[in-house]
Amino acid sequence: MAALALSACGSSTKPEASGSPSPSATATPTPTVDARPTPASSKGPARNIPKPVLPEAAKKNTEAGFKAFTQYWFDTVTYALETGDSQPLKKISKPDCKICNGYIDRAAKISAGAGWEIAPQWTLRGFVANMKLDPLGQAAAHFLLEESASTRFDKDGKVLKSYKASSSEDPRVIYAVFDGSGWRTAQAGNA
Repeated sequence: MAALALSACGSSTKPEASGSPSPSATATPTPTVDARPTPASSKGPARNIPKPVLPEAAKKNTEAGFKAFTQYWFDTVTYALETGDSQPLKKISKPDCKICNGYIDRAAKISAGAGWEIAPQWTLRGFVANMKLDPLGQAAAHFLLEESASTRFDKDGKVLKSYKASSSEDPRVIYAVFDGSGWRTAQAGNA
Protein backbone atom coordinates (compact mmCIF):
# COMPACT_ATOMS: atom_id res chain seq x y z
CA MET A 1 0.00 0.00 0.00
CA ALA A 2 2.92 2.33 0.72
CA ALA A 3 4.33 1.83 -2.77
CA LEU A 4 1.00 2.73 -4.23
CA ALA A 5 0.87 5.90 -2.18
CA LEU A 6 4.33 6.96 -3.38
CA SER A 7 3.55 6.53 -7.00
CA ALA A 8 0.27 8.37 -6.54
CA CYS A 9 2.16 11.30 -5.01
CA GLY A 10 4.01 11.85 -8.24
CA SER A 11 7.33 10.08 -7.85
CA SER A 12 8.43 9.07 -11.28
CA THR A 13 11.39 7.29 -12.73
CA LYS A 14 11.32 9.46 -15.93
CA PRO A 15 12.87 12.88 -15.52
CA GLU A 16 10.95 15.76 -17.12
CA ALA A 17 12.76 18.60 -18.81
CA SER A 18 12.14 21.80 -16.96
CA GLY A 19 11.04 24.92 -18.81
CA SER A 20 9.62 23.12 -21.85
CA PRO A 21 5.85 23.25 -21.93
CA SER A 22 3.86 20.28 -23.03
CA PRO A 23 2.64 20.28 -26.65
CA SER A 24 -0.96 20.83 -25.62
CA ALA A 25 -0.03 24.03 -23.76
CA THR A 26 1.57 25.65 -26.84
CA ALA A 27 -1.11 24.79 -29.39
CA THR A 28 -2.85 27.91 -30.66
CA PRO A 29 -6.59 27.51 -30.80
CA THR A 30 -8.03 27.61 -34.29
CA PRO A 31 -10.13 30.75 -34.66
CA THR A 32 -13.74 30.02 -35.44
CA VAL A 33 -15.52 31.89 -38.18
CA ASP A 34 -18.93 33.18 -37.24
CA ALA A 35 -21.18 31.78 -39.96
CA ARG A 36 -24.35 33.43 -38.65
CA PRO A 37 -25.99 35.92 -41.01
CA THR A 38 -25.13 39.41 -39.78
CA PRO A 39 -26.71 42.45 -41.43
CA ALA A 40 -24.66 45.57 -42.05
CA SER A 41 -24.53 47.93 -39.09
CA SER A 42 -22.49 50.83 -37.77
CA LYS A 43 -20.04 48.20 -36.48
CA GLY A 44 -19.25 46.65 -39.84
CA PRO A 45 -20.39 45.27 -43.18
CA ALA A 46 -22.88 42.49 -43.69
CA ARG A 47 -21.64 38.92 -43.39
CA ASN A 48 -23.16 35.66 -44.53
CA ILE A 49 -26.50 37.15 -45.50
CA PRO A 50 -28.44 35.03 -47.97
CA LYS A 51 -28.68 36.06 -51.59
CA PRO A 52 -32.09 37.24 -52.73
CA VAL A 53 -34.15 34.48 -54.32
CA LEU A 54 -35.85 35.12 -57.65
CA PRO A 55 -39.58 34.55 -57.12
CA GLU A 56 -41.33 32.11 -59.44
CA ALA A 57 -43.66 34.90 -60.58
CA ALA A 58 -40.63 36.90 -61.81
CA LYS A 59 -39.87 34.19 -64.36
CA LYS A 60 -43.02 35.00 -66.36
CA ASN A 61 -43.49 37.51 -69.17
CA THR A 62 -46.54 39.11 -67.55
CA GLU A 63 -47.22 42.35 -65.71
CA ALA A 64 -47.19 40.43 -62.41
CA GLY A 65 -43.91 38.81 -63.46
CA PHE A 66 -42.42 42.20 -64.37
CA LYS A 67 -43.47 43.60 -60.98
CA ALA A 68 -41.99 40.63 -59.09
CA PHE A 69 -38.80 40.97 -61.12
CA THR A 70 -38.55 44.72 -60.42
CA GLN A 71 -38.80 44.14 -56.66
CA TYR A 72 -36.18 41.39 -56.99
CA TRP A 73 -33.90 43.78 -58.92
CA PHE A 74 -34.09 46.30 -56.05
CA ASP A 75 -33.40 43.49 -53.56
CA THR A 76 -30.25 42.49 -55.50
CA VAL A 77 -29.07 46.12 -55.44
CA THR A 78 -29.44 46.14 -51.65
CA TYR A 79 -27.61 42.81 -51.41
CA ALA A 80 -24.75 44.09 -53.62
CA LEU A 81 -24.34 47.28 -51.59
CA GLU A 82 -24.32 45.43 -48.28
CA THR A 83 -22.06 42.53 -49.26
CA GLY A 84 -19.94 43.75 -52.18
CA ASP A 85 -21.21 40.73 -54.17
CA SER A 86 -22.66 42.12 -57.40
CA GLN A 87 -23.02 38.79 -59.24
CA PRO A 88 -26.80 38.46 -58.71
CA LEU A 89 -27.25 42.06 -59.93
CA LYS A 90 -25.00 41.56 -62.96
CA LYS A 91 -26.92 38.45 -63.93
CA ILE A 92 -30.20 40.37 -64.25
CA SER A 93 -28.85 43.63 -65.69
CA LYS A 94 -28.03 44.44 -69.29
CA PRO A 95 -24.34 45.32 -69.78
CA ASP A 96 -25.19 48.86 -70.95
CA CYS A 97 -27.56 49.67 -68.04
CA LYS A 98 -26.08 52.86 -66.54
CA ILE A 99 -27.78 52.74 -63.15
CA CYS A 100 -27.00 49.02 -62.84
CA ASN A 101 -23.33 49.65 -63.58
CA GLY A 102 -23.25 52.48 -61.03
CA TYR A 103 -24.45 50.07 -58.32
CA ILE A 104 -22.06 47.37 -59.54
CA ASP A 105 -19.15 49.84 -59.28
CA ARG A 106 -20.18 50.80 -55.72
CA ALA A 107 -20.34 47.11 -54.79
CA ALA A 108 -16.83 46.58 -56.23
CA LYS A 109 -15.48 49.33 -53.94
CA ILE A 110 -17.15 47.68 -50.97
CA SER A 111 -15.68 44.32 -51.98
CA ALA A 112 -12.23 45.95 -52.19
CA GLY A 113 -12.53 47.13 -48.58
CA ALA A 114 -13.21 50.81 -49.26
CA GLY A 115 -16.12 50.89 -46.79
CA TRP A 116 -19.59 49.44 -46.41
CA GLU A 117 -23.24 50.39 -46.44
CA ILE A 118 -26.40 49.84 -44.53
CA ALA A 119 -28.21 49.80 -47.83
CA PRO A 120 -31.79 50.91 -48.28
CA GLN A 121 -34.65 48.47 -48.52
CA TRP A 122 -36.94 49.50 -51.35
CA THR A 123 -40.63 48.66 -51.68
CA LEU A 124 -42.69 49.23 -54.83
CA ARG A 125 -46.13 50.86 -54.77
CA GLY A 126 -48.61 51.47 -57.57
CA PHE A 127 -46.77 49.40 -60.19
CA VAL A 128 -48.24 49.84 -63.68
CA ALA A 129 -46.54 48.21 -66.66
CA ASN A 130 -46.87 48.78 -70.36
CA MET A 131 -46.23 45.33 -71.77
CA LYS A 132 -46.25 46.65 -75.36
CA LEU A 133 -42.56 46.68 -76.27
CA ASP A 134 -40.77 49.82 -77.43
CA PRO A 135 -38.52 49.78 -80.56
CA LEU A 136 -35.65 48.41 -78.41
CA GLY A 137 -37.77 45.44 -77.30
CA GLN A 138 -38.18 46.80 -73.78
CA ALA A 139 -41.23 46.83 -71.55
CA ALA A 140 -41.65 49.88 -69.31
CA ALA A 141 -43.24 50.22 -65.90
CA HIS A 142 -43.99 53.18 -63.66
CA PHE A 143 -44.21 52.95 -59.90
CA LEU A 144 -43.70 54.78 -56.62
CA LEU A 145 -40.91 53.78 -54.30
CA GLU A 146 -40.62 53.61 -50.53
CA GLU A 147 -37.04 53.66 -49.26
CA SER A 148 -35.76 52.83 -45.79
CA ALA A 149 -33.03 54.85 -44.08
CA SER A 150 -29.48 54.04 -45.18
CA THR A 151 -25.91 54.96 -44.31
CA ARG A 152 -22.58 54.81 -46.14
CA PHE A 153 -19.36 54.28 -44.15
CA ASP A 154 -15.69 54.61 -45.08
CA LYS A 155 -13.24 51.77 -44.35
CA ASP A 156 -12.65 53.11 -40.82
CA GLY A 157 -16.35 53.23 -39.97
CA LYS A 158 -16.76 56.99 -40.37
CA VAL A 159 -20.18 57.99 -41.70
CA LEU A 160 -19.85 59.36 -45.22
CA LYS A 161 -23.52 59.97 -45.88
CA SER A 162 -26.84 59.18 -44.24
CA TYR A 163 -30.25 59.14 -45.89
CA LYS A 164 -33.60 59.35 -44.13
CA ALA A 165 -36.42 56.97 -44.95
CA SER A 166 -38.65 58.36 -47.66
CA SER A 167 -41.86 57.63 -49.48
CA SER A 168 -41.78 59.65 -52.65
CA GLU A 169 -44.75 60.56 -54.77
CA ASP A 170 -42.40 61.17 -57.71
CA PRO A 171 -42.95 58.39 -60.24
CA ARG A 172 -40.06 56.07 -61.12
CA VAL A 173 -39.59 54.02 -64.26
CA ILE A 174 -37.87 50.79 -65.16
CA TYR A 175 -37.17 49.44 -68.64
CA ALA A 176 -36.51 45.74 -68.96
CA VAL A 177 -36.33 43.04 -71.60
CA PHE A 178 -37.64 39.51 -71.33
CA ASP A 179 -35.64 36.88 -73.15
CA GLY A 180 -35.91 33.11 -72.95
CA SER A 181 -34.12 33.04 -69.59
CA GLY A 182 -36.05 35.83 -67.86
CA TRP A 183 -36.09 39.58 -67.28
CA ARG A 184 -33.05 41.86 -67.43
CA THR A 185 -33.00 45.55 -66.48
CA ALA A 186 -32.08 47.95 -69.27
CA GLN A 187 -32.45 51.18 -67.27
CA ALA A 188 -34.22 52.59 -64.23
CA GLY A 189 -34.63 55.98 -62.61
CA ASN A 190 -36.95 58.94 -62.31
CA ALA A 191 -39.85 58.97 -64.74
